[in-house]
Amino acid sequence: MYSIGRLSKETGITVRTLHYYDELGLLEPSYLSEAGYRYYEERDVMRLHEIVALKKLGFTLAKIKGMVTGGPDTERKDRWKSSLTMELAAVRSELQRLSDLEKLIHITLQSIEIKPDIMADDLFLFIRSIQSDNIEPREKFRSLYFTEEERPIIEELPELGNDDPRTLTWVSLLGEIRSNLHEPPDSPVSRKLAQRIIGLTDEFFGGNEELVEKYWGLVRPDEGMPEKVFGMDKETMDYMDRIIDWYIANGEKGEKNADERVE
Repeated sequence: MYSIGRLSKETGITVRTLHYYDELGLLEPSYLSEAGYRYYEERDVMRLHEIVALKKLGFTLAKIKGMVTGGPDTERKDRWKSSLTMELAAVRSELQRLSDLEKLIHITLQSIEIKPDIMADDLFLFIRSIQSDNIEPREKFRSLYFTEEERPIIEELPELGNDDPRTLTWVSLLGEIRSNLHEPPDSPVSRKLAQRIIGLTDEFFGGNEELVEKYWGLVRPDEGMPEKVFGMDKETMDYMDRIIDWYIANGEKGEKNADERVE
């Protein structure tokens, strides 16, 4: 048997806490001496272990008492299973909440890099999209406009809200593009941006130029309409078209001539 002092020393649980558990009827000593000393048996130690484990899982002492005291073992087992199942559901719910929060933080950070003057309406849109967690519109868009061979490529395109290296690369590039919309197509900055855009789109779309053209056409906003993809408004996409067209049309010769003009 274990005295209350030894039990406290072995477990790290204070004597005061053990007294409190006794008062609640949660952990009563198996033997109480005439002098009032409390002694605990192995089964009491086992119950204490259960109490500590359940507290770690977030159960209240009142709930724990219902799980570890009274009734035959089969009833206790059922109570344990029921309570743990509910707690597991709560843990999963909290994990989902934290996952949503992480995604929202990623989106906000990446959005600021793309568009430093991000508006409240943009943030509201992000929050609503995360809360709804509805993938049906995206699936409908993909099935409506893309073939079975094209969909896997579209599904793997970078999207805000994660720390995928491809997403981070695209976010950084898009931010630079938007910061240089005033540059002429033949400027060193525009030429380098065009080269990077071509390289990334070739990587993202597996070299499928027809798919690139189709996707750009679908995400391009009409005159006076809001962007369909964050950061890809009409002004930005028009600039991208101009610098890419110049780069493709002029190639190395254009690069050399432009460099000579700069010098």
